[in-house]
Amino acid sequence: MQISLDTFIISDTHFGHKHVLVKEPLRAVTLNNTHYKTFDDLSLSWWNEVVGESDSVLHLGDLYFGDGDSVLSKLNGEKMLIVGNNDIGKYQKLRDWRVVKKIKFKIPEKDMLKKAMKKRWGDELKNPYATGLIVDVNNVRVMFSHFPVGERKKNDKYHKARDIIDYAYHLAKCEVNIHGHIHSRNSVQDYCINASTERLSFRPKKLRDILASWAHV
Repeated sequence: MQISLDTFIISDTHFGHKHVLVKEPLRAVTLNNTHYKTFDDLSLSWWNEVVGESDSVLHLGDLYFGDGDSVLSKLNGEKMLIVGNNDIGKYQKLRDWRVVKKIKFKIPEKDMLKKAMKKRWGDELKNPYATGLIVDVNNVRVMFSHFPVGERKKNDKYHKARDIIDYAYHLAKCEVNIHGHIHSRNSVQDYCINASTERLSFRPKKLRDILASWAHV
């Protein structure tokens, strides 16, 4: 799938995850102000309002929980998933999604960068949480990832994967990191953009609009 300014971006939909309404109360507040019975119903409807069948969507991880996979076949668009920490053991069920399950370079220097990554990290590159996609879009080098670059929680259990992601970002001389994982929180770094669904009014958003908002900050 080719990433362009017209590609829709979203992260952390958590289809089928009821407890996320407690952890992220904005979801419950939003749901209560609509006619929808469940947040999955709301998310599905709002996704399909903006995404057409021929549109492309890049999902930045934490797609679904439990029986939330029943929603996926109803979502419009050609879809790609960057594996997030809650997708391990689940993404194998996806039939009509492309899946990024490693650090993937789609830039001219990709061969050189892959060799440099292998030399630095060796077999640690097999870490299933070390995922990301680096592309050039409209003369901007972007890393898409689930985890934000340059941010850690104390005693972060994903620290090694995040070290690898951070290294790839700087090695490739990326300008911006579009990520998920932190839901409604602000990104720590000014080169990071949080594309979690809570920050996108619970709708996929075109990359051109995300980058335009970042450029004017």
